[in-house]
Amino acid sequence: MAIRVVYRSHGGENAKDRPDYYSKLLGLLSFLRATDGMDLEIVYVNDGPIPEDRFRLMTATGETVELPGVGMRGSYRAALQVATSGRWPREDVVWFSEDDYLYREDAFRRLERATATLDDAEYFALYASTPRHPAERDDELPTHRPSGWRQLPPWQVDDQAWVQIYSTTSSFGARIGALSDDLGIFRFCMVPHVRMLRDHDTCLLLQGFEPYSYATLAREAVGRGDGDGRARARAAALAPFRLATNLRAHRRPSRRRLFLAADPNLATHMETSLIGGGVDWPAVARETRAWAVQRGLLDPAVTEPAAVPYAGT
Repeated sequence: MAIRVVYRSHGGENAKDRPDYYSKLLGLLSFLRATDGMDLEIVYVNDGPIPEDRFRLMTATGETVELPGVGMRGSYRAALQVATSGRWPREDVVWFSEDDYLYREDAFRRLERATATLDDAEYFALYASTPRHPAERDDELPTHRPSGWRQLPPWQVDDQAWVQIYSTTSSFGARIGALSDDLGIFRFCMVPHVRMLRDHDTCLLLQGFEPYSYATLAREAVGRGDGDGRARARAAALAPFRLATNLRAHRRPSRRRLFLAADPNLATHMETSLIGGGVDWPAVARETRAWAVQRGLLDPAVTEPAAVPYAGT
């Protein structure tokens, strides 16, 4: 069993609130630090032109796939296609990474140990809000407790806990065989939205749990949902699809997947309100910069140093 990586990147930025240490270059450097010395095959899926400093690092460390500005959903579909095209064995594990994540140095070594040890788990997260270490603003995350949910005790691999979670983001790991069999769920959860991926719904459907409360759906269907008139109208229009999503969760027991996350997290989404709990992430950012400077990848004299070619180990 080997770990493969599909790293999705976009050259632009959005208006999300970011921590002071955020940059996509820092995220990429933290990823390279975490994979340094490991025998991992990396494919970078780039949606549109990537700044030269990052692109040089990518071409030095893996294969690049260039997309003509297809957007978030298009690049996600392309990443799924790379992983399930048959180029890698079904027993291998693929890690999907977005480009605004900060990784701890031991992230992929611990993932490798977990995937080799926890045979019953098909999906893995390095970042997720957990009961013991919630994200900084856990109130922004979905809170509906799925019907039939029973929180299982944590699994321990070396000194790292792995816990069952409701959901994570589009940065996750999967056994390629299970992912290939589950592609219908990923495609289903891309509908009907144009500019978003329903990560929460996807993760719960994989595990065989309904994402939505029927009482809430009933209120929304008759225009009595929360928010202003526009929000209520939107919820009413989406109610039939959300009902269909609940029904899609009814999987055979043999197809219900176990989804585990590292607790505390081994990576974090670099969005201020959703930083993973239990880890000194500013320190991880400083350590990443120091590592990159020591390797000659960053010029310490500038605030946002340009990358230089990566030689590896």
